[in-house]
Amino acid sequence: MKRGACAVLLLTAFACGGCSGTPANTPQPSALSLQAHQLREKGLRALAIGDLPRATAIFEEVRRVAEGLDDRRLVAETLNDLGGITGRRGHPADALALHQKALMIARDLGDDALRTASLAYLGEAAQLLGDSEAAAGFYRQALPLATERKDRKIEAILLNNLGLLQQKQGQFDEADQSFRKAMLLNTDLGERQSLASNLSNLGSLLEAKGQANEARQHYEQALNLDKDVGDPAAIAADLGRLGQLAEAEKRTEVAREYYERSYRAYTAVKNTPQAAETLNRLRRLAEQDGSVDLVARYDARLKALLASPVSQ
Repeated sequence: MKRGACAVLLLTAFACGGCSGTPANTPQPSALSLQAHQLREKGLRALAIGDLPRATAIFEEVRRVAEGLDDRRLVAETLNDLGGITGRRGHPADALALHQKALMIARDLGDDALRTASLAYLGEAAQLLGDSEAAAGFYRQALPLATERKDRKIEAILLNNLGLLQQKQGQFDEADQSFRKAMLLNTDLGERQSLASNLSNLGSLLEAKGQANEARQHYEQALNLDKDVGDPAAIAADLGRLGQLAEAEKRTEVAREYYERSYRAYTAVKNTPQAAETLNRLRRLAEQDGSVDLVARYDARLKALLASPVSQ
């Protein structure tokens, strides 16, 4: 589960579990319908490993089949799948439109699971779009539905993302409660990736409150969890946060070491923008130290990075 500067939990986990399956008391699906659902599972697996082009192609095919079968629930599920990918690709406004269509279908069908999913996805899209008020509204609509349905996995995701919004609005006590509730749920569920995000976000909140030692402990716990899970993108982000904290504390050598490790991790997952940002942080440290040779070295590395085929 990829994380950026603020560890928004993207709802790929929700797509895989919270909304799949067939409601009770429905007729036995046709062979074509079963094939469509199986194909969607392949799309979800592609999404889980970050293969967005393949996942998109699969979900588009599933939607085509679902529309032919007039399977409105499956249509709505794939609209949410495609919207989630669209948001991750940097087009949250388009994602919002797709999730709105899914929500309309969910309401028509009276499907609470689908409605919860659609509202949660709408919150994510609004959050990525920068509309905090709308995002919080969607999350607050989805949260009681998830709680009522005892969908603790989604409840934890919603609490995490709501906590980020509360922190952004300066509601530190409320954010602290949201992150800690999410941590308890994810600990009980054994959701280690999500727990790592909660720890990282709580660390960020503690850092903002001036509690550097406690923040560092949370960042280190998140890093250890992400290493156990084997999530290179999250590891890179964790190392970057530890570097920024060390830099803020004027521990330059420690910050430099964390940034170098973060840079290598971002490079390994071909995240050129974050790798470049990390190199710029290293360059700034070298400038502050007055190391002309080191500045020149970072400039050369940055030039080579941006000229590489991966960054094109």
